[in-house]
Amino acid sequence: MLRFKGLCKSFGARQVLRDAGASLPLGAFALRGPNGIGKSTLLRLLAGIGEIDSGAVWIDGLPLHQDPAAAKARLAYAPDECPVYPFMTGRELLAFVAYAKRCAVPPGVFAIVERFCLARHLDTRCGAMSLGTQKKLMLAAAWIGDPAVLLFDEPSNGLDVDARAVLIELLREKAKTATALVSTHDHAFAQAIGAQAIEFERLRDGAAA
Repeated sequence: MLRFKGLCKSFGARQVLRDAGASLPLGAFALRGPNGIGKSTLLRLLAGIGEIDSGAVWIDGLPLHQDPAAAKARLAYAPDECPVYPFMTGRELLAFVAYAKRCAVPPGVFAIVERFCLARHLDTRCGAMSLGTQKKLMLAAAWIGDPAVLLFDEPSNGLDVDARAVLIELLREKAKTATALVSTHDHAFAQAIGAQAIEFERLRDGAAA
């Protein structure tokens, strides 16, 4: 479902990725490694945010480098720090994500909104929401379009106990039909979603390709 090979990325003299590659089937995978090693950079590049120096990415068989719109419609990406639009309401943000994925917001996503206790925030501007509420909104939006690949960066950060439990259940179920790659330092969370651990250093240098 998620495949990439030959990924190289440098920032000045610092090379973050060196021929990185992997082929991940259905299931949940936890990307592990110390802070600052490049895990967030990898997830952003796999999501089509920023340019890779070389290499290729396939999302559900679709080449991200050749057909980015189609490939991005099959993936969901939730960064650790949510880049929400401050003047959009929660409802408008969900509609915007659905428009980008060429679909409507399905009833199942509104059910997730209810489970995250977000319904009362849908008509609130994102800029007036707490960071935790913004994060839950972005996570709920990730289920729009029935993505085949989910890329989450520290998704349990800032979540209350109840929301964390909801996310665990959602990811356990979604991993039966999709590929979820999660960067996390929360080992209990990774175990709870049934994730297979992947060391970033193996991906970075192409050892896991």
